This record gives sequence, C-alpha cells and structure tokens, in this order.
Amino acid sequence: MNASMIFGDIVTRGTLLSGSSPAFIWGRDRQRTYAEMEDRVSSIVMMLEKAGVKQGTRLALLSSNNPEFLEFCFAASFIGAVIVPLNIRLHPDELNFQIKDSEASYAVIDPELEKTAREAGLFDLRHWVIGDDLEKSLEPASFNLRNFPRVSPEIPLIQLYTSGTTGKPKGCLSSQIGWLVSNSNVVNNIQINSDDRLLGVYPFFHVAGFSYATSTLLAGGTVIIPDSAVNENLWNYASSHNATITAFPAFPQALDYATENGIDTSSIRGVLGGANMVKQKIFDQLHEVIPNAVFYGTYGCTEGGGCVTLCTQKEELEKPGTVGRPLLCFDAAILGKNDEILPDGEVGELCLRGQSTMIGYWKRPEATKEALRGGWIHTGDLMSKDKDGYLYFVDRSKDMIKSGGENVYSIEVETILLKHPDIVDAAVVGVPDKKWDESVKAVIVTEPGSKLQADDLDKFCLEKLSPYKRPRWYEFVDQIPRNETNKLLKRKLRDTHDPSKCVRLGERS
Repeated sequence: MNASMIFGDIVTRGTLLSGSSPAFIWGRDRQRTYAEMEDRVSSIVMMLEKAGVKQGTRLALLSSNNPEFLEFCFAASFIGAVIVPLNIRLHPDELNFQIKDSEASYAVIDPELEKTAREAGLFDLRHWVIGDDLEKSLEPASFNLRNFPRVSPEIPLIQLYTSGTTGKPKGCLSSQIGWLVSNSNVVNNIQINSDDRLLGVYPFFHVAGFSYATSTLLAGGTVIIPDSAVNENLWNYASSHNATITAFPAFPQALDYATENGIDTSSIRGVLGGANMVKQKIFDQLHEVIPNAVFYGTYGCTEGGGCVTLCTQKEELEKPGTVGRPLLCFDAAILGKNDEILPDGEVGELCLRGQSTMIGYWKRPEATKEALRGGWIHTGDLMSKDKDGYLYFVDRSKDMIKSGGENVYSIEVETILLKHPDIVDAAVVGVPDKKWDESVKAVIVTEPGSKLQADDLDKFCLEKLSPYKRPRWYEFVDQIPRNETNKLLKRKLRDTHDPSKCVRLGERS
C-alpha cells in the first residue's frame, strides 16, 4: 500500500484543517465548507464509478469557473481518471479535435455552454450537466474518502492541451504527485495560509487558474469565484468577501476603477500577475491603490506544471527584465544548440528538472522524446541567467524573428517600445517581407488622443536599437489579443497580418 498523498487528499486534508470554513464562495453569497466539499466529492466518486469511470478514463470538462469544476478534478484523482479541461473560448471544431484526440468518453458540461458543447460533440458522450441534472445523480456516499483504495501518485491527473502555437495542440500529461509539488511551490512562495481568500479570476481550465485555486485549497484557504471578470464585479467580490490575494485581467483599468469608486482594498496583501509584464507607472499606481499588497510576478508553462519562477516588484525594479528565480522544487539550466550548459549572460533555451514537470505528451512519442531529451524539459523559451540565478526572458524560440539573416528577439523590441510615454501596449512579430524574407512588425496601442505616428516610433527605436532590429511594419490598433493570463497571442497576430492595414517604412542607408 502506497502511503504517499494523491491530489484528491487536498479535500480530506482541508476538512481536517478547516472543516467548517468555506472552501468556496460564489454566486449571491453562496458558500460551501470543506466538510461539505468532501461529502460532495465522495458522492461524485461513487457516481463516476457507477457510470463505469476507471483508472485512465478521460473525463472532459467544459465549464466556466465553479466549485463543481474542481470537485470533479478531486473525484477523478481518487479513481485515477484523467481530467481534460477544455478552453471555453475555443471554436467547437477546435474543441472537437481535443475531445477526439484525448479519447474522452465522459463529459461534464456547464449549462451556459450547452450550444458550444453540442456543436463540439460532448453530448454524444456519457455526460453530466452542472445544476439540477448533476444534483439528481448524486447520492450520499457509502464510504469515507480516507479509506478509499489508493491509486499511485505517479499516474496522470490532468491532460492540458497546449495553445498550439507551433501546430495542432498537444495533450500535456501531468501526474498527481506533480500537481501536489506544484501546489506546494506556490503555497511556499506566496505564503498562502488558511486565512487567505483568493479571488479566482483566472479560468480553472488554464494551468495558472487551476494552480492558484488548488494551491489555495491545499493551504486550507478560500477560493472566491466571481460571476464575471468585469472590474465592477471583481471589486465587488474582492471587497465584500475580504479577498487577500487577487489578480486582474485588465490591471491598469482595474486600478483606475478602484480609485474612481473609492474601493476598500485594505484586506488585499498580494496581487498576482505576469513576471516582467508591468510598467513602472502601474507599480506606482498599485502602491497608491493597494498599499498593503506585494506584487507577485510569475513565469510558468504547461509543461512545467504551472508556476516555474516568481519575482516581487522589488526584484523587478532592482533587476529590470527579470522573471525571477526558479521555485524551490526546480533545477534549471540555460542550454545551447547542442544542449550544452551556457555561461551566465548567454542566451539559450530554458530547461527544467522537477517533480511537477510533465510526464509527456499524450500519444506523441516523438514530441515527448524531443521535449525530454537529456533528462531536461525543454521549454522552448529563450532566456539568460545572471550570476545570482535570476532568469531573463528573451523570447519564445518560435517567436524569434530572422530578418535578413540576423536574429531579432521580439521581447527586446517590445521592451523599448513600451518605454515610449504614448504607448499603452505593444506586440512584435515577424511577418513576410519581399526585401528581408521576414521583417519586424510592431502592433501598437496608444494612449487616448495620442497622435503618435510610425515615423515618430522609428526615430525613437533607432535611438535605442540596432538598425536591423527596428520595426519595418507598424499597425495601430485599439487592442492586442491576449489569452486568459494576459500572454500575447502572437500566432494570431502573424496569421491576421494584412499589409493593407499597416505602414511599411522605407529602408535607411
């Protein structure tokens, strides 16, 4: 009998530590205690077993954030089934690919997403719809979860599909023990405890949202689930339920809203965001609006099992451009083209070792072998390291631009552009170009009322960049597409490049 913890033990541990405390707060002041969550997870386990769910069975989840999403994940853990979270923002055809690729045979569906679920084929599987349909299927369990037969902690828990930036998405498999280690890393570095209340803004189907929510539950804290991500709603939930740790998809606008509406932010001690993604003036505003808060910037990846590095506002200001140092349970190295370890300061691929790293890609043996070669997870992210162990993100290897035979790192150009006082947001990608095969393109969002032109930015860049790195193409837009955790969707920018909507600058002698 294996005495190791499995992912589902978060539930029974929570009851032991915080049984009468709320695990979830959602809706119109609805609450569910840890003891109540354990009873429900027990009932879901029994329901799934009666339906034929076994170890290795794939269970697809198409849902917005709600307690049931996480309860099914915990229940699947006890059985050894594998959860396949689906991105609710995908087209039904994209969802159908993941459903078929994962070989999911069961599904859990949010009633608000019924149309998408039907078009994607989820109703063709044995399924449960959250709400009355699910509640009618639940019966009091005839066993105690603590005595439930144990599965191996090494088996897969979750199959998260990558974003598909380099082709069809791949199902990334993470183990039960891997997620517990990942959760422990987050709890330790953000110092989450049972008094904390997380505003669960990031979607649970995404690696970051899943990580923050389950880490909070591991610590015995409370996950507050807002109805929507609009600022008015987020601040209402944060203030009325005394959130201590928050995140905001639209960070500057959220701070503006709090200032304009006199929101009480005194309970908030931590704000989550992306490492090296916040400008100095926003840090200043954060200090004014939420004076008690520490900013925690994280870098993570699906293959790493969530958060990989963390840095505070203080570290970002002292070491501009850093994404922090690897969390406790990671070993990291910067490797060159031949997988040799590079000296400090040189740019190479970030490679990781750690219990939370992926097991492999589902039914992709060649891709798995390539990603895990040499005993390291190859992240595909280009970074450098300083003598103190701080990592600096340079670019995604697939986002590096090859212009006229020269390597251009898009992050470097973006960093310069974002220093311009009239620029709110910027993204840099490589696009086809008759003269250079591939050229640098900048997509720009300016401050309201700005009259900034491409020629102005060209002069600005040439003062700070080598000429070959300057953007040849400019496009001014109202908004740049980003994913659920504010990462730039560069593949979309490349795919939708339309020369007729852009300015192409002339060459310089």
